[in-house]
Amino acid sequence: MKGTSGRRPKRVREARRTADPAARAIRALRHAIDVVQAEGGTPDRVIRNRAHELLRRLADVPVAMLVADNGGRYVDANGAAAYLTGYPRAELLRLSVWDLTPTGRHGTGKALWRAFLSRQRMSGRYQLRRKSGRIVEARYVAVANVLPGLHVSALATDALVRRFARASRASR
Repeated sequence: MKGTSGRRPKRVREARRTADPAARAIRALRHAIDVVQAEGGTPDRVIRNRAHELLRRLADVPVAMLVADNGGRYVDANGAAAYLTGYPRAELLRLSVWDLTPTGRHGTGKALWRAFLSRQRMSGRYQLRRKSGRIVEARYVAVANVLPGLHVSALATDALVRRFARASRASR
């Protein structure tokens, strides 16, 4: 069902793009962060309240939300992040990006972190190590300096999306 340009018709591309709940949640996050960043003249207190409100509203989406400081230490996380990593939220907030980086990949992870801070935005696939030691691959979107010195990462896996879909159906 491709057009003469070799690309799918726009309505098909749009339907596929909006069908994935994780992709929708990540797009919503990107938009919300853009709005917060656009309000550069807004007092820090207001921006912090909006960032916490954003995380609160995204508590029930199938996307793990992690907030890290400049040193890569986690300062906030939602329930999906706890589920994805296998760590209880309180324990997760005592960890850093490096604690979730698979053994043997710390050098690559640190180079990626420096590139992220420099570029301000990154997305793609990333492998992380769960508390059990199992390695999982997740799609991610990360935005640096959502608030000065605070960086947000949104990660999603197919298993995470399925879990939240089941929970949503069960609550109806």
